[in-house]
Amino acid sequence: MSQPSESNGHPPARLFHSTGRGKIFLGDSLSLFRDKIQPKSVDLIMTSPPFGLVRKKDYGNVDAHNYVNWFKPFGAAFHSALKPTGSLVIDIGGAWISGQPTRSLYHYELLIMLCREFGFHLAQEFFWWNPARLPTPAEWVTGRRIRVNDAVNCIWHEGNSFQNN
Repeated sequence: MSQPSESNGHPPARLFHSTGRGKIFLGDSLSLFRDKIQPKSVDLIMTSPPFGLVRKKDYGNVDAHNYVNWFKPFGAAFHSALKPTGSLVIDIGGAWISGQPTRSLYHYELLIMLCREFGFHLAQEFFWWNPARLPTPAEWVTGRRIRVNDAVNCIWHEGNSFQNN
């Protein structure tokens, strides 16, 4: 069994699966980038971080109001690790503002922060439709019936740089 890392109590990252085309690691990603990943050595980072939600979950999600600051160390690590032609793909869902039938803008603030502070460039945006998603927020979707079910995640493809070839 893995011992917790000194920095945050999470098990250190370990190689989970490897092929001739790439590797998958499991564990604390900040320790992985700090201890094992060389700068400018990665072609693709694909991540689905815990979403910024309004209610605490067992897995330790961060509140939507604090999400952008929480994510900054990851943005710095990703930017450092990616090759100049590398890509970052983030799957992130939205959040509703507690007590209101309106959505938080935290995930858009995250995208803007990554572009402005770390120099990422938005290449493409995709929208993942999940028709099996439970109707949320229930008060506004199934109770008062003034909002439709939130069944879409944003997926952003960002790059370190894009050059004309």
